[in-house]
Amino acid sequence: MTTSLDSSSSSATVILGKRKRRDSLVIHLPSPAPSCEYDPAYTEFEYEPSQASDHPTKGPSRGEVKAKRDYVCTFEGCTKAYTKPSRLAEHERSHTGNRPFVCRVCNKSYLRETHLQAHARIHLPSSAKPFACEEKDCSKRFWTSQHLRAHIELHRGEKPFKCTDEHCDAAFSKHHQLREHICTKHSPPGTKPYRCERPGCTKSFATNQKLTTHMRTHDDKRYTCSHVACLPAEGTDPTYYPTWSTLQHHTRTVHPPTCPYPSCNGKTFSQQKGLRAHLKIHAQRDQEDNLGNAAGSEDEDEGERPRKRRRGGDVGRDWVCDVDDCGKDFKSKKALTTHHNIAHLGRRDFICPHEHCKRAFGYKHLLQRHLAKLHAPQSSSDADATHEDETEHETDAGINIDFLTGKAYASLAQESLKQANKLQCPFPHLPRLLSESIDQTPSSSKPVPACQYVFSRAYDLRRHLQAEHDVDVEREKVDQWVKSEKAAKAATQ
Repeated sequence: MTTSLDSSSSSATVILGKRKRRDSLVIHLPSPAPSCEYDPAYTEFEYEPSQASDHPTKGPSRGEVKAKRDYVCTFEGCTKAYTKPSRLAEHERSHTGNRPFVCRVCNKSYLRETHLQAHARIHLPSSAKPFACEEKDCSKRFWTSQHLRAHIELHRGEKPFKCTDEHCDAAFSKHHQLREHICTKHSPPGTKPYRCERPGCTKSFATNQKLTTHMRTHDDKRYTCSHVACLPAEGTDPTYYPTWSTLQHHTRTVHPPTCPYPSCNGKTFSQQKGLRAHLKIHAQRDQEDNLGNAAGSEDEDEGERPRKRRRGGDVGRDWVCDVDDCGKDFKSKKALTTHHNIAHLGRRDFICPHEHCKRAFGYKHLLQRHLAKLHAPQSSSDADATHEDETEHETDAGINIDFLTGKAYASLAQESLKQANKLQCPFPHLPRLLSESIDQTPSSSKPVPACQYVFSRAYDLRRHLQAEHDVDVEREKVDQWVKSEKAAKAATQ
């Protein structure tokens, strides 16, 4: 503290400065007597209150002064305020989850330093506890005087926790003993110490923490659906759900994960991971289409036959078989493992259940096909017809006349011509557009039969004419003729 007197003024002023505080306490004193002069030997502690003022003013007591809570929490939905920034910083850690105080022994972290100090005591020996019991033959020690007082009550035989039942006079020295007594004597079998007091709820729990967690389930407005379709209209209350599982069930049933691609027609899935895997297939297909269009344009420019699209696509085949001279690739590890077991280890895990058959297959769909063809239930007439068909097939298996003569292909070709995109080779009666640049003079007087080849692409017709009939026609002319023929056929059907 510092003391100063202003002798030039008509009144003396004593300024009492408090350490570590900016605001000064100023006391205005009346003018001193003419014979009284300031003596440096006197300090502020030697001034008597009677000398300072005849009528001292009494200030407000500490309990009457209410500190202003100027430090308000800025997190949304939180209205707490504090008088010190340090208290506000401690509170904000509960929102951010920051635990800067870490135990050096067990690495447990805490929000406040006092919590860490209280925890650190468990790593100290019992001799470090400052409060010791003075009773005879008792060597227990405690960290706090409160725990010591509760222990001394045990020596005195005090039992403050009495049973709440009207017809029971049991009393206990500790609260947990009373809870165990109520559970075993005055509750149904299997009741745990911490019971829910909610009317109509009979649940009980082993710890208070579990009971606290359970009490949240009785809050009917705990969860609400945030989906756009469930947003409430103005002036109406939203729909609430008491538990998280109830909200998840609502989301799965009312708002299931849906594929956004129009080609899937709103296909839904039971879980989000199923939708993610499905969208991955769409992304791979889009990538394959882009690569296919680029490769197709290059093949057309070079005059090569378009490459056949591989089943499942070529994108995403990251699992390659490491067996020598194999090199097959797959889209999943499961598919690679199945291939290795069947192709290289010879495993046949799917066996026909019929006793007289017992055929084994590597894939389940092969077993299902086998059961449908050979072991399907059928009537006696169907069995006789099947036996006759098998007999005829066995007799004709050696020589197939239709296959040798081409009659089978001709029959299938005539059937396929009913489709709008199928056309027949015009050779030998080529149209004028295709025969302008070639010589159609017959090499012999023998008539040439009509070609039975059926196609759907101009590329196939051009390759067929060149390979089978030695007729080379420009690609643009073939494309023009095929396009006009398909348009005319579609108009007539």
